Amino acid sequence: MPQPGLLFDGVSARAHEVTARAAAGHLVLEASGWTDSVAASALRTIADDPQRLRVGRADVHGWSLVLERPVESDVESLLPKSVRYGRWVDRVGLIPALVVGGILTASVVAVGYVAPHWIAPHVPMSWERNVGSAIVGDFGDLRCRSSEGQKALEALVERVAPGATQGPNGIKVAALDVPIFNAAALPGGYIVVFKPAITETDTDALAGVLAHEVAHVRRRHVTEALLRELGIGAFIRTFAGNVGANAEQIVSLSYTRDNEAQADGDAIAMLRRAHISPRPTAALFVKLSKEQGEGRSYSAAFLQSHPLSGARAQRFAASFDPHANYEPALSRDQSDALFNICWKRPATK
Repeated sequence: MPQPGLLFDGVSARAHEVTARAAAGHLVLEASGWTDSVAASALRTIADDPQRLRVGRADVHGWSLVLERPVESDVESLLPKSVRYGRWVDRVGLIPALVVGGILTASVVAVGYVAPHWIAPHVPMSWERNVGSAIVGDFGDLRCRSSEGQKALEALVERVAPGATQGPNGIKVAALDVPIFNAAALPGGYIVVFKPAITETDTDALAGVLAHEVAHVRRRHVTEALLRELGIGAFIRTFAGNVGANAEQIVSLSYTRDNEAQADGDAIAMLRRAHISPRPTAALFVKLSKEQGEGRSYSAAFLQSHPLSGARAQRFAASFDPHANYEPALSRDQSDALFNICWKRPATK
């Protein structure tokens, strides 16, 4: 039975809706008018958790396929099975091997988890700035160009974080005409917002989303996630110019629970200082979370990089102050300009 999924082809940062099925030792991917076949020997598991499975290709850098759980058994059977034991276990015994392995694993995990947090603040911002600029530039015609809409988008960032867009290291925000609900922090203080996050979201809720991304930027969570997911070698290659091949991974970076909790706390504080109600953001998180198991592209990309839970939505809802005088995040004219940011003027003859 075909399995729905999201395909990142390693060429562009766009997610493609496909169906996957197993056939004669190959993974067959199909979309409207398009078919591709990948040999099982080229497949590898990138990430696996109770909600989703992420598969890569050994022969195509940056290629990945995201499948929601449960995965069809014939599809999952194509993936390589990990070897459980090695010959050295027979020499030292199972129990000592488990003890030694446990100690080594715990040490590696501890270092791998903590090291990015130590290293990230020391990465020069100029390195990150070049990468972020290159990624945004790669979107080319997909970038929304309305000057009034851009001013409104920047005004929304300034509303939640006054002065954030100012100065040489100020945050730069861009809207992209990509039909996927998502917003992402990029290296170097860049934030991108995809069109549905603007046109299908209350402006006050979008303020909460942007505040969350501003927090990721300020706390250097982007660099930390790059170090954790790509590793030191790929991290260095990325900053040495291999941007296009890694753009998909960068846009869809996943943060740790601690990172997300910090960003949520900062976002709630920003909304409070700006006198913007947190309830629309809470309602948006509830809506996205409910769609998590439905396999719809509306929430899949956002949930992949920003795992949601009822507790996170409740945290925003609980920060609502019934005695506060909340104000709209933007004026009506600004909201209209932002809604139309990706509108393209008809070509004149």
